[in-house]
Amino acid sequence: MSKVRIATALPCLLLLAACGTSGSPTADPSPSPTTRYTPPPADKGPECEGDKAAKGLHVLRAASASLPGGTKVQYADAKADGKHRSAELAVGNARQTVRPAQKVTLGGHTYTVSQICTYRVVLTAPGLPASTHKGKHMPVWPTTYEGHWRLRWHVPDNGPQGMGAVVTDIESDPPSATISAADSGSHAFYNNLRPGATVEIAGKLWKVETIDGGHMNVDMSSPDFKAGYVDLRQLGDA
Repeated sequence: MSKVRIATALPCLLLLAACGTSGSPTADPSPSPTTRYTPPPADKGPECEGDKAAKGLHVLRAASASLPGGTKVQYADAKADGKHRSAELAVGNARQTVRPAQKVTLGGHTYTVSQICTYRVVLTAPGLPASTHKGKHMPVWPTTYEGHWRLRWHVPDNGPQGMGAVVTDIESDPPSATISAADSGSHAFYNNLRPGATVEIAGKLWKVETIDGGHMNVDMSSPDFKAGYVDLRQLGDA
């Protein structure tokens, strides 16, 4: 069923609603008028498939990661049929669909797709270092309360060294949200999140516990306007 929502600005770098000079998310000061919107269907799952213990390079959803030699690989699209997951990896304009345990050639080198999740792809290969950013900014950023982190609609929470996260869109029917996250120049984009979904931000895994749509189908200057928010619960290192 279609409904009314507050539209977000066009994404910076096709990932963030806007970007500051440091690369961290910044708020869009003037959202456009309300528009009709039909939410996309929920992901069929499973959330992850493959070797959950794999130590490799994490390519976050819609973000790019650097391979040895400088090749950039992007996790461009995610698909699932209820039993298995696949991912579309992009190097420049070239795209290929991969599945867990598959060998893939990227930038002239061969890697194993060890795990595919809604929020990341893990690539492994002899001599390929694992992601080294795991929790390196904690407890400096983000600030949590008993392991919980609240992100408010269009209010960026920026950390050190280009880190940041912002909720760019919230829907109430059904509850869903979009979170953009920056990590030292790499920008992940978690779209159509539902309660219970997992995201990877700042080298940590977070569970989406609450999506509150607020009261945003009125003018922002109205006393009845109330911005929504997303509550995340920290699960542990990514």
